Amino acid sequence: MKFTLFLVKILFIPHKIFKKFYFKFINIFHFYIPNLLCIVEGRVLYFKNLKCFQKVYVTGLGKVKLGKNVTLGFRLGGFYKYGYIEIQPRYKNSFIEIGDNVSTNNNIMFCAASKILIGKNTLIGQYVIFLDHDAHGLAPNERRNSIGNVGEIEIGENVWIGNNVQILTGTKIGNNSIVAAGAVVKGIFPENVILGGVPAKIIKNL
Repeated sequence: MKFTLFLVKILFIPHKIFKKFYFKFINIFHFYIPNLLCIVEGRVLYFKNLKCFQKVYVTGLGKVKLGKNVTLGFRLGGFYKYGYIEIQPRYKNSFIEIGDNVSTNNNIMFCAASKILIGKNTLIGQYVIFLDHDAHGLAPNERRNSIGNVGEIEIGENVWIGNNVQILTGTKIGNNSIVAAGAVVKGIFPENVILGGVPAKIIKNL
């Protein structure tokens, strides 16, 4: 029995080594090379076990912090070969933080004029947009020279955000809540609820 267990462990060693170097290899092309300048300048801070299955581009002038065990992109999520994830702290004082154990699907956009905070253990579906400003002024004469209202986005811990969701300026979502696919979310929402619709409303409590 002991010999059998020993043999199984020996056989799994090459698999573990391959897996370890595979993640390092894909991160070189999906994260380190595209963002080399940002990393060298200290505008991107990341911790151990980062996995990038889709190309990730950090754009803008601000700072990004990626927690431990963050996974960006999903090989079986669809369209991962033909898109990318963009993390854009647009201005010098803009900041985006993605917490520990956060996992995303493919083709995500984080765009912060101020601040976007994603709590740990959160799951993010495909084609999700986080936008902490209006992008254009509301008045007709302000639409080309203003980004309109700016407000922070704060996503709690262990939140599940479905596909094709838009999270807009000034939004806060409490811990453990769920955002249904296709929702457009703006406002402050409590913990342990399901949100859905356009505009998003509380559908039920968990």
